[in-house]
This record gives sequence, C-alpha cells and structure tokens, in this order.
Amino acid sequence: MAARLSSYADTVDIAGIAFRLVSRNPKPGFWARDRPEFLTTRRPDVTVSITYADNFRRRAGAPADEETVDDTPRVRRHGRSLLVTTGYYRATVDVRRGRAAVRIAGGFGVANMMRTLSALWLLERDTLLLRAPAGYVAATPRSDGTTMRLTPFVDPATPLPARGRARSALIAGDVSFKTAAGGARALATMLPAVWQADRRREAVVRTLELASLIVSAPAGRPRRSARRAARAADVRAAGRRGAGAPPAEPRLWITVVG
Repeated sequence: MAARLSSYADTVDIAGIAFRLVSRNPKPGFWARDRPEFLTTRRPDVTVSITYADNFRRRAGAPADEETVDDTPRVRRHGRSLLVTTGYYRATVDVRRGRAAVRIAGGFGVANMMRTLSALWLLERDTLLLRAPAGYVAATPRSDGTTMRLTPFVDPATPLPARGRARSALIAGDVSFKTAAGGARALATMLPAVWQADRRREAVVRTLELASLIVSAPAGRPRRSARRAARAADVRAAGRRGAGAPPAEPRLWITVVG
C-alpha cells in the first residue's frame, strides 16, 4: 500500500506509558486500533516515528522476508542513544528524551517491534514484560506486592477483563516463596517468561533484581475457577503421560487487572 504525504498518528497506553506512533504508512495505526481499549488521548511520553523501506536489507545482504527474518533484538550504545536492530528493522532510541526513529522493512507489522521498544522504557520504570498464555502482561514490584497490568501484546481473540476487574493468569509455576530454595526455584521458573529486549549487562542485572522482587512478593493466588481448570488439565495430562512419568511442572500465577 502506498504511503501518503500526511502522517497517521495513534497513541497507545502500554502499562502507564503513552506511546505515540507516527507514520505515513497505515500499518502502525492498524495495530494500535486493533485493541481500542489501549488507545489514549494523553500527552505522549514517547514518540515513535516509523518509516517503511521496501529496499530494507538484512545484515546478511538478503531481502528481509517473514519466512527467514530474525526477530531477536540486539541493543547497543550509539552515542547518547541506543541502536536496536533485528532482521527487519533498525531503531535509534533516546530513552531519556522519549523518542525512537524506526526504519522497518515493507510489509511487516509493528507489534513485535513495539513490544521490544516498550520493554526498554518499562525497564526504566522498574517494570518487566512477562509472557502469559495469551500474550504479555506488565509486572511492577512494589512494597506491598506486585502490580500486574494488561498490555496490547495479547492474542486479538483474547477477551479482556472489564476495567478494575481482576483475572488470574498462569505464568509458569506455583511454588513456595517462603524458603530460599523456593524463591530460587520460582525465579528460575519465571525468567524464561521475561521479554528481555536489552541484553547488556546492566539491563540484565536490573531484570534479575526486579524478578527477584516479584517472586518474593507474589500478586496473589489464582481465582477458584482458574485453579479448577488447571487441576482438570493436570489430570488429563497425567493420563497421557501414564504411570511412572515425572510430575507436571509447578505453576506460578499472577493476577492482572483491566
């Protein structure tokens, strides 16, 4: 689809941070409006300028395409900014000023790119993106527990709870947090669920600190209906594994609100 001279602009609330997406291509707007619950009229905290380039080429020199593209972000310092690169986009990011300039291959959507960019800003606000079965939630440890918020990075078919209503979500394991061994096991169980966009040492250390706080102050037990469904799933799985098979992995639950 040809780009127009004027720009499309939509602002999306991602765990309390207002991201304004600006592009002459309508694709970013399609993603933003796919979950209208997250659209906001707030003044943006971050402006993401997105330029589509049909001649974008990967480092290997081959045209980017959805079959072979590498979506793993690489983050490095570039002067006062960060340079984020994958197989199909390059982004120059100024976290302090709240700006990102993205050059992305034609034909690609922005959902994964926005997940990576939002993870950079969320980490600055002591928040992690955690993978749940239907998508990602934002986890912020606090002195009285952990705040879990929904994000736009969910399956479009997943119904969202009403504003202010809680819903249980399975992350990975349900383990004891009262002992050092239990805490270490919970941490090891949760870390694979974290979307770690920035793998530089200081960012990884901060992620480990936040994850440790989250597992030491869980957000609560799952709701009764969710527990019943999980037990039924365990019974079915045990039948498939047969006698003598190792037990299923323990679960870690969170509670998210709309």
